[in-house]
Amino acid sequence: MLDKVPDDVLEVLIYFYQPLVEYRNTFGILRTAAPVDAMLVCRRWKQVIITNPRFWTDVFIQGDVDVDVTKLQLQRSGPCLPLRLWVTSGALTKTTALDAILPYAKRLSGLFLEPLPFTSAEDLQTTNRPPTFASQVKLTDVEKWIGMPLPNLRDLHLGGLTVNGQPPTIRISLPKLEKLSFGMTVPRFFFPESRLRHLGFINSLITMAKLSEYLTHCQETLETLNLDEVTVTDVDAPGEGLPDMVMPHLTEVVIRIPGGDGLAKLLLTNVHCPELRSLTFSASPGRRFGTWHHIPIGGLHLPNLDVLDFDGGIMPLEAFRDILESTASMGKLVMPWFSSEEQLSAAVDALVAWGGRAGNDTKSLIKLVAADLDAKDLVRIVKALPAVRILDVSRAFKKRKFAKESVEWRWLQEHVDNLVGFEG
Repeated sequence: MLDKVPDDVLEVLIYFYQPLVEYRNTFGILRTAAPVDAMLVCRRWKQVIITNPRFWTDVFIQGDVDVDVTKLQLQRSGPCLPLRLWVTSGALTKTTALDAILPYAKRLSGLFLEPLPFTSAEDLQTTNRPPTFASQVKLTDVEKWIGMPLPNLRDLHLGGLTVNGQPPTIRISLPKLEKLSFGMTVPRFFFPESRLRHLGFINSLITMAKLSEYLTHCQETLETLNLDEVTVTDVDAPGEGLPDMVMPHLTEVVIRIPGGDGLAKLLLTNVHCPELRSLTFSASPGRRFGTWHHIPIGGLHLPNLDVLDFDGGIMPLEAFRDILESTASMGKLVMPWFSSEEQLSAAVDALVAWGGRAGNDTKSLIKLVAADLDAKDLVRIVKALPAVRILDVSRAFKKRKFAKESVEWRWLQEHVDNLVGFEG
């Protein structure tokens, strides 16, 4: 049937339905097209793929790469289309790889420097968190790659690298850089012309001073901030002197396993985010959250929050209360786990009280994800928050065994439109 399809239509079909190769790295899972597999279908498919540049814009340089193959792929990518380049740590020190890329540097829109092990389907099913890599490289090698003329680079990720050497601040000209992420010991880079919109630290080591510098640099432009499995080495040091700042465009923040009260103070008290819509704030699933002290009265205010996600971590009751009391409305709440039945009961009381507080917009909360709540607790919550239309109890059923024919579960089935995870 495809024999009669014109080449331009066949090109679109192949491009959108070709196999994807998945790599698990320190930033998550990267998916990229695999045109070589599609070329094996028949001669016509091979010719269509070879002659269309967009099949060749994702470039991988491994440690044992054949530079001639890389040059051929770059030639096939044509003269105009933006390129994304992944370079593994083994290739970072090879000047032949760098020389092959230099003529095309101005077309790079994405640059990812880190190990990229192939991820099988079995690995994706059994591994919940990305692994932490520690490949030794020199900071000067990293500087060579990001020091190329990169006037159109928008996305830069440095991950899985243990960098030797701590020179003074390195000024790099990346005028269009919008997304910067680290999965390593964070060096002191500075991008004076960049207007960063997305900033991420994943499996990273950083000092509070460096984190403050990065936030200060992009406070007028930042939209998303991701701190996932981050170790802040001096977070509880006395006399940190962290300045107050306003980030007017920050709409999404992810914080997992903060290193103590100092980081919570910086991100939730000193950094004011009037437009914050989504807050994920927790330990990683199954792990305990770090030290928590009460936020000063009036120091935490999230007036426009829409999603509050505690993401399955074990949270202190005080942290749950403080963050819950900081917002007057939300559309989705993902409950945390608690370390004891007493704390769980007190958390339910806090949520019910939040639903009855004058001035709170309880009608906006339409989705609740329950972590470790029994049917009686859920009935209390739904009665206090009658706008809830989606109640996800799948996590609760993994934790407990319930009598599904109880009065409470029948009541929930009658009063909640969508009871996710309940198979009565």
